[in-house]
Amino acid sequence: MASQLIPALFRISRLVRKELEQLYSDKFFAALLVALPLTLLFLIVNAAGEDGGAPEAIAVIDQDLTAGSRRIVEALENTGALRVQTRLTRLADGERALYEGSIYGLVVIPDGYERDLLANAGPEILIVVDGSNTLVAGQVLSAAGGAISHQAHPAHAAGSGGIRLDVRSTQFRGVTARQSLVAPQLGFLLYQVVLLVAGLSIVRESETGTLEQLLVTPLSRLELIIGKMLPPLLVGVVNFWALYFAARLFWDLPARGSIALLFFTAVLFILSESAWGLFLSSRVARQQQATQLIFVQILFDLAFCGYMVPVTNLPRFMAWISELLPLRHYLVCVRSILLRGGDLTAIWIHVVALIALNLAFWSLSVVSLRRRLR
Repeated sequence: MASQLIPALFRISRLVRKELEQLYSDKFFAALLVALPLTLLFLIVNAAGEDGGAPEAIAVIDQDLTAGSRRIVEALENTGALRVQTRLTRLADGERALYEGSIYGLVVIPDGYERDLLANAGPEILIVVDGSNTLVAGQVLSAAGGAISHQAHPAHAAGSGGIRLDVRSTQFRGVTARQSLVAPQLGFLLYQVVLLVAGLSIVRESETGTLEQLLVTPLSRLELIIGKMLPPLLVGVVNFWALYFAARLFWDLPARGSIALLFFTAVLFILSESAWGLFLSSRVARQQQATQLIFVQILFDLAFCGYMVPVTNLPRFMAWISELLPLRHYLVCVRSILLRGGDLTAIWIHVVALIALNLAFWSLSVVSLRRRLR
């Protein structure tokens, strides 16, 4: 038995050694295996950490105007996770600010709050959160609920019967939690497809030897670049409509804003990702390297764009980097147009950002492609 086991272990060890040598023969992939998990851990933990992000903007309606209600406002401001951006007098104004996206939460302290608190009557405070972004809504609700509930502690209100929270969401206007999760998927799935198609375009031709054949055809360099640009654009447009109609059919995704405006922002987004994908494809020698690079790009974009972690929670330098990502701006456009009914005035800064990124990425891509095609 031992005479058979030892040779078997020896053969297995040689096979394992060969696999490891082959795995680490690609220096880029070897560095990726070590550096990527650590880097992503650092980015995501810092983005989600208590001290890593900017406080979320909320509004307060104080109908009581007493010392007790002022303590509620102070408690909200002292959480570090919330910033009382404005104080309003009407619920309609607060709901409008939520709908426009200028705030993420609204706290309404009712008239008679302090009287009911001291009378052990259990006063009720209304919290309304932005239902179009479940990540931010959960953070606002957690921070506000904790701060308000703390005011019912005996140290703050002796003999109190506790504070009741009436939690609502902009979902009461017809947007369900599932729909608020489906909306950003339209951007993320479209992003993956376009980046993959564009990212493999040039390097696939080069690896199969057909790039040299294209260079000796009557095609000019500009015609070749345009020819490489159109397939990702067409694939992206088809996927945009397929995803949109699927979301409408199966999950009843609302379309409260202009679909023409949504399509316009989608085309800008697709063009920018096509340009970046072609740039990546022109900088690598093999399809395997391109695939690895695209994989890294997707993971980093997930950490920065607001898909996994709200952009407002990112450290300042990471928030600056996120402004360079087309996906970050397109996700804002999708949420605003589909869920809030936003028009161009609500997203114009993100449209301008997409146009600017297109100019930058296409300039970079054209220069890189011309060098590759020499």
